[in-house]
Amino acid sequence: MTGKKKPLSARAARREAERAAVKLARDRERLASLEPGGAPSLPIEITSASEVEIAARGKPCARCGGEVRVEEHLAETVGTSRLRVARVFCPACGARRAIYFRLGAGLPN
Repeated sequence: MTGKKKPLSARAARREAERAAVKLARDRERLASLEPGGAPSLPIEITSASEVEIAARGKPCARCGGEVRVEEHLAETVGTSRLRVARVFCPACGARRAIYFRLGAGLPN
């Protein structure tokens, strides 16, 4: 025997590519959870609640990199911290995620 691999059929190649794409999407989502805003322990600092939706729309989809839509913006208490949470949805791939924000001290008037 020569040790050469048999070439993949079209179906096998397509399934292998699909598995690789799913794995990549899962890895990208895991990385996004480690970035600022990806978890309640890593909130993005903002000065006003009105910045939440703008900042959330500015972050690309963690799975496919597309634009996201803000479905919900609410205030939650996580542990002892009061955080703002933007729940976003990607219309391209259907991914949903939460982005966390903390209101910082604003500038004095």
